Amino acid sequence: MAGHYIRTRAHSAGFAWSMAAFSLVLIPVGVALFRLKLLDLDDLSWTLVLAGGLASLALLLALAAIAEVWRRGAIGGGRAVAAFVVAAVVLLPFAGAAYLYRSFPDGASAQTAGLADAALGPMAPATGATDPVVPGRDYQATASMVYDAARATLEQQGIEITGVQSSLTPPRDSDDLGVSGTVLVPIPTLRGSTASEPPDRFAMKDAREYTIQAIAYAPVFGFPSDVTIRITEEGAQTFIDMRSASRDLDRDLGQNRRIIVAFLNGVDEAMRAAEGIVPDE
Repeated sequence: MAGHYIRTRAHSAGFAWSMAAFSLVLIPVGVALFRLKLLDLDDLSWTLVLAGGLASLALLLALAAIAEVWRRGAIGGGRAVAAFVVAAVVLLPFAGAAYLYRSFPDGASAQTAGLADAALGPMAPATGATDPVVPGRDYQATASMVYDAARATLEQQGIEITGVQSSLTPPRDSDDLGVSGTVLVPIPTLRGSTASEPPDRFAMKDAREYTIQAIAYAPVFGFPSDVTIRITEEGAQTFIDMRSASRDLDRDLGQNRRIIVAFLNGVDEAMRAAEGIVPDE
């Protein structure tokens, strides 16, 4: 007479799968709503906390279900394993954020050593300590060549230029444009000299010093950082320094440092491509 037994079902596997799948969907939805400005930073933070909590609970339930399947031969092993994998994938970014938090516990700004004591233009107030964590660059080239390389790098990396000043920029005594003398008379312009394309706002004459104001955005979340870049020609060398400060974050987890490193590496490549110049660090 053949015997048989009734296999129980690991009910925690179903709960684990539901929570893991929901947390997997919750993160991109929260980020998308934040980028669309439908959520503020506090709402995004609570959304991520909820997703991380659900994923952690799903991971524990999945482990319990796998143990039940292993010991009692319960049904639901496949769903338990799937829930474990999905929950682990969801928790990977949180593990990376924890590592960055430990590596960069303080500060929401970064700069090169050349700007440690400089006061350059209007900057967003930094909420943490600013450390000269990145060395600047100097090149055997003119400031105008380095400025062109910096502009090309900013455009390539999606950093938005908001203003440029040079040592040749005259001071503006008035906001009036297109007038002459003390009488509001329009200045005539030759019809043939009118360009069909809009003029380049940031095309500057050759100068010995440039200061660039820009806005950089963090990947994924798009957190803005105010950027200042200084290019100074001294003798046969041109020095380039940079500062980046987060607008909204108390801790940037090293994002501003990464912005500076990526930009300076991009300028290195642009200078090598232009003249085969190797930077001195």
